[in-house]
Amino acid sequence: MNTLLARVMKQITYDCVSILTVICLCSSLTQGATDDPLVCIGLQKQLLVDDHVLAEKRNLRRVLGQVTKANQGRPIMVADKPWESGRWGLYGFYGTVLHDGDKFRMWYNPWRFAVAYAESSDGLNWQKPALNLYDFSVQRANKETQLDHNSGFYPREDAETDYRGKANNIIGVFGDGFTCYLDPHESDPDHRYKACYGHPRKIRACLAHSRDGIHWTPYNRGEPVTGRASDSYNQIVWDEGAKTYRLFTRNDFGQGDVEIRGTRGMVNPDFKADPTAWKTVRSWKFDREGPAEYRRRQIYSMTDWIYAGVHFALMQVYEWPDNPPRRRTGGDRFKRHERDVTNFYIATSRDGDNWDLGWVYAEQPLIDRGPDGSFDKDSVFPSSNIVTWQDKHWIFYTGFRERHWQFGVPHKSAIGLATLPLDRFVGIQADKETGIATTHPFKLVGSRLILNADARSGNISVEVLDSTGTPSKGFSAKKCRGLHQVNSLRAAVNWHSRRSLALLEGQIIRLRFRLRNAKLFAFQVQP
Repeated sequence: MNTLLARVMKQITYDCVSILTVICLCSSLTQGATDDPLVCIGLQKQLLVDDHVLAEKRNLRRVLGQVTKANQGRPIMVADKPWESGRWGLYGFYGTVLHDGDKFRMWYNPWRFAVAYAESSDGLNWQKPALNLYDFSVQRANKETQLDHNSGFYPREDAETDYRGKANNIIGVFGDGFTCYLDPHESDPDHRYKACYGHPRKIRACLAHSRDGIHWTPYNRGEPVTGRASDSYNQIVWDEGAKTYRLFTRNDFGQGDVEIRGTRGMVNPDFKADPTAWKTVRSWKFDREGPAEYRRRQIYSMTDWIYAGVHFALMQVYEWPDNPPRRRTGGDRFKRHERDVTNFYIATSRDGDNWDLGWVYAEQPLIDRGPDGSFDKDSVFPSSNIVTWQDKHWIFYTGFRERHWQFGVPHKSAIGLATLPLDRFVGIQADKETGIATTHPFKLVGSRLILNADARSGNISVEVLDSTGTPSKGFSAKKCRGLHQVNSLRAAVNWHSRRSLALLEGQIIRLRFRLRNAKLFAFQVQP
């Protein structure tokens, strides 16, 4: 045993995560309890989006969190400037919203390929500042040249408008599927912001960096860093757990009776050293229901939002794809349609490569399309990420009032907002019959147990089990001061004889949750 411990200690880097891993490994060797593997929890919040920390569930079902659309379901931002238009009405996202400092910052499409900037103090009321970067008169005169406008980006046909001048909020014309990322791993302030977008002619992903998110410099001299394709969302994100950058783009899977779309994920631990050294980890499409599933659903775009140790895929899913040669120009434009539409689903993963697609196949979107006559009745495009602020998750999206291939009528897209209470993406729920969830064993670090739960119509209790699975003295379910008719994002759990877990700190334990008419979304051990 001593030899094995020495090898473990020698091979693992002594950062905080690795130290906790060593503790868990050593404890499993020295306490040698059961076949149930030890999990490392530490002080990190545990979202119950999957069974990662759960060894057992009985009489429980998973439920998707309920979002609330802001502004009574109406848009929060619309095309209200003379330069915000486009041949296909492609206004809104692809794009990104971040909360940086004391304000929300938005990068969006005023028309296809172009990127504009807006900001807000409350996420609801937006200003479009005059950046004076994009001069329509100059661009029109040079649209057929390789103009080095705004640090080397590419000119493209601009909006069909008579507007002239540069007192607008346009940053520049980049290409398809632009996203902006505020890199927590970056130490160089000139590279603090990173962007990924599709080359407008070569349909391959490009990268850029910025100090302020407004003035951009391309990597790789503006040339693509991947192969095809890039004509939907393109995203770069730092994965702290894997110590690598991840790049997500669309991928082509050929042509059947309709176009077959898919997605791919790539990794590069240091793309500044070599922007082109991306290794494809996985390229995939929906095929669980067989090779012809593309006729039922396709991945139109996907980005990865990493939060509390979980990868959330923000997936735009094309439902019942239509055949482009049959482009419709008629039909009921007021009615909400169910074919040739896109829905917004989430999927979850622990490694960023393998995704739980359960909500897609259950046909439960995170943000449902609107009713007849609404601006988002036929398509919902999410922002590339989710903003967490003031105990809410802010999910910005573009809504389209018409189907994907509905040509001949303006789509009149607009930007909407939905919010979700903190950490309530997915929960486990029990009804009248008591449900039980038991964690894998873990080494207790901390002394307070906090639950994110909705027990307004019921109750939740917790008991602590020792390494043998026996309730610890004083920490049984009967002794628990549980949650009764409580709805809280941070409810503290105590026991009658011992108010906290301090006496058990350092021991191998399990937690057993008992729920009745209640939902549990997350738990956390705190100091």
